[in-house]
Amino acid sequence: MDMGDGDMDMSSHACKISMLWNWNTIDACFLSSTWHVRSKGGFAGSVIGVFLLCMAIEFVRRVGREYDRRLIMAAKAGLVPSALPELSNNKDTTAPMPYHFRPSWIQQVIRGICYGSQFTAAFLVMLFGMYFNGFILFAIFLGQTAGYILFGRDTCTVSIDHVASGSCC
Repeated sequence: MDMGDGDMDMSSHACKISMLWNWNTIDACFLSSTWHVRSKGGFAGSVIGVFLLCMAIEFVRRVGREYDRRLIMAAKAGLVPSALPELSNNKDTTAPMPYHFRPSWIQQVIRGICYGSQFTAAFLVMLFGMYFNGFILFAIFLGQTAGYILFGRDTCTVSIDHVASGSCC
């Protein structure tokens, strides 16, 4: 029985996985042994991919918010004021009628797909961060920041009509 070295040198291409801060590039492995980085170009591609994945999370968040806004606007457009019952005969009443909107099942499935893809990508990013690789961590920090800068502007807007009307809410 031959127990020699054969043609394989296991130590030269083994995955380097560390739960401590590290700067490993060659032979770094992420998520599984099939994602084994064997070159500097492969590692650069991994870092860029993580950066883009983080940006994609912010993009999907934006898409979800835009879709929700579109659903609400469509529901508001479908309301006909004359079809709503009067609160009283007094025309001075300014209290609006409450209206509850609930998305259809198809709309909710689309919303769920947006949420699920965002959650899954964020979970994967968390797993990447657990490798404590400095390059990957900086790609995460910078990717999330760049994604928020590009896709998060819609969260800080005010309608001009809202300000001009003097209403507070």
